[in-house]
Amino acid sequence: MSLSERVGGWFDIREGEGRLVGLSFVGAFLVMSFVIVARALREGFYYGTFDPNTMPYITAATVGLGMPAAAWFGRVLTRVHPLRAVRRMYAWLAVGLLVLLGAEPLARNVATALDVVIVGFYLWTAVGSLLVASGFWLVVAELFAVRQAKRLFGLISTGGALGTLTGTLIGPALDRTDPVNLVPVLVVILVLSDLVGRALPSGRLRPVRHTERSGRERAFTLVWKGRHLRLIALIVVAIGVATTLIHYQFVEAANAAFQNSRRLAAFFGAVYGWTGGLALLVQLGLTSRILGRGGVGWSLAMLPAVLLVGSAGMLLAPGIVAATFLRGTDNAMRKSLFRSVMEFLWVPVPASLRRKTKTFIDSTVDSIGEGLGALVVFLWVTLPGFDSRYLSVFVVLLLLYLLYLARRMDREYFVTLRSRLEENGEEVGIPSSLAADQRDLLNATLTRLDITRVFASTEIQLDVADSEVAGDLTETADTEEEERLRPTLAAMLRSGDTARIAAALNLAEEWKSEHVSDLTRLLARDRFVERALDALVEVGPEAVALLAEALENESGDFVIRRRIPRALARIDAPAADEALARALSAGRFEIRYRAALALQRRRAQGMEEGRRDWRGDVWSAVRAEVGRERPVWELARLLDGDLDDEFIERRVGVRGELSLEHTFRLLSLVLESKAVRTAYHGIVLDDPELKSFALEYLEQVLPLDVRNRLWPFIGDLSASQERRALRELDSVVSDLLRSGATLFASEESRRALRRVLDPDGSGESPEDSNG
Repeated sequence: MSLSERVGGWFDIREGEGRLVGLSFVGAFLVMSFVIVARALREGFYYGTFDPNTMPYITAATVGLGMPAAAWFGRVLTRVHPLRAVRRMYAWLAVGLLVLLGAEPLARNVATALDVVIVGFYLWTAVGSLLVASGFWLVVAELFAVRQAKRLFGLISTGGALGTLTGTLIGPALDRTDPVNLVPVLVVILVLSDLVGRALPSGRLRPVRHTERSGRERAFTLVWKGRHLRLIALIVVAIGVATTLIHYQFVEAANAAFQNSRRLAAFFGAVYGWTGGLALLVQLGLTSRILGRGGVGWSLAMLPAVLLVGSAGMLLAPGIVAATFLRGTDNAMRKSLFRSVMEFLWVPVPASLRRKTKTFIDSTVDSIGEGLGALVVFLWVTLPGFDSRYLSVFVVLLLLYLLYLARRMDREYFVTLRSRLEENGEEVGIPSSLAADQRDLLNATLTRLDITRVFASTEIQLDVADSEVAGDLTETADTEEEERLRPTLAAMLRSGDTARIAAALNLAEEWKSEHVSDLTRLLARDRFVERALDALVEVGPEAVALLAEALENESGDFVIRRRIPRALARIDAPAADEALARALSAGRFEIRYRAALALQRRRAQGMEEGRRDWRGDVWSAVRAEVGRERPVWELARLLDGDLDDEFIERRVGVRGELSLEHTFRLLSLVLESKAVRTAYHGIVLDDPELKSFALEYLEQVLPLDVRNRLWPFIGDLSASQERRALRELDSVVSDLLRSGATLFASEESRRALRRVLDPDGSGESPEDSNG
């Protein structure tokens, strides 16, 4: 195994994803490098020249400049391709930096001009950092489907965490050169980011379909009306306020410990750099696992939970050590796990809505949060001169609110996911057919045996019942003398004579419970089955007991048993519902299938449900189905013709489809029917985005044991998981032979199967050799 394969296996990078992940990784590295270097330089310049108490003013100015900048970028995103919009923004930032760099030598000769250049550099890089990060992640969110994002955003964000390590290079660089000489580094980073943007596959992003202007009011309205976006905005505001207060405490402590711009810039660079290293470790070891196993809620809650501890320490023992620990922890967690989760929350948002609102939230709403934090500093520290250590009280309250928002976001994410799943399902068309050899529905390679080809090439046959022959197996009719003397309706039904049976079915004015047994036997004959079903339904609840008894009789006539659910589906009685629920555990697949179909129709018509724990029966049936092996799934057949089915629109003709359809129909009985139906189509249809939403939805709603057993059939397994699922041919043969009572019609068919699988006879069983 090559190094690239080992790396891909370790990080679960799958076929066709390597180039895209690599480019996104490099892009994240460049973006975060820009953010860290720009922040270290502007804070070094600014706080080396101005008093830290002026922070509220510069923050307010950042908010004031950020709002029109976000509006401009939002308008560009609605008019041009997202990648082109991001690259255009890179160009404007680079030009602005070059202008400021050229103005710096001239400003040194004017009294206040240098202060203006420093403030301009602060505002330009502060707003630019927001747009750079927002634009990059907007593009990445559209490049990856939701399941890919959940699996790979942690790795991509690792590139960003690695980019924060550039802060450790600022200190050594400043020992050899003036801080202003590092400004060209920012321009180089922007140029490299543009090159990465050119290399990204622009065709994967949806083109702009309208020229609607997206001003601040429009974006605000969209955010406020959508609960998912509103929660994202509230989280951004809350963390923005808390981070601003923590940052002020950190800057104040650092300013007291260091006295000039060079030392401050070096210190800030070192702190942001080394905490970036911590962020890198978090990304590599925790982010994907926490997001994958704990979900959105737990992942969001990690940052406020950790900061609560640090804020309590800052409140009890303020100083440079506590402030650095708190700010470093905030920087490490917010730039790693928290950032990955926040960007992941944008993936299920529709692309058009994302383009109109993401920059608004990432820049304007984030700046509002920082502005509110600066306002708290102004009202608590700048004006009255209170001790800044007590800002930690505000931080603690905000962090508790963030924990509450994390819990709400966990629920809202699921609602948004379900909504997108259903919307996407309505947009995707269902093809008329897909050849089984073109795409394997059960995409995990559980066996090397294609059982469908075995049946196509041998004399092996599944149970095939001749309905008319089965009808001849009914009870022997009365003698001709008895029929002559007693030409009752029951006698006509039992006669075995086609004309007399048809006459009885046509002449009967009322069907009663004493006719149920005779009518049930007629279900075995194709020409009478529809009339017999109507008659049984006419009998009503009184027919249920006998029908249920026949349905549950495993040794009874299979033709009759598989047709009884059609009658029970139309009888509005709790006992009928209970009988169907019990039939979900029958030994024959078609009986289980028809019982589930009947229950589904009863639910659609609003019939009375059974009084016993039918949901428990359904979940037990689901667990039994997903516990079967792949060959058993592939062998599922329907001997009766297909009936009208509201659950599926058209079968696509891939192996294992009936078993999967049955399992999902069972799930639709105990979960949200529309969402489960759409998820089923997402699995069987060749639409990556719909399938991604389907898998994510199922991961949210299925019990862990059911998900673990179902995932090898439908899930996005890694290469290592597929290798672990591979089964040897001998094991498959054993399973097939053990299940022969259900799957094969006769001992001859089982021997034929063994001859196909073991043509040289070396694996002949003792019973075969003795038979």
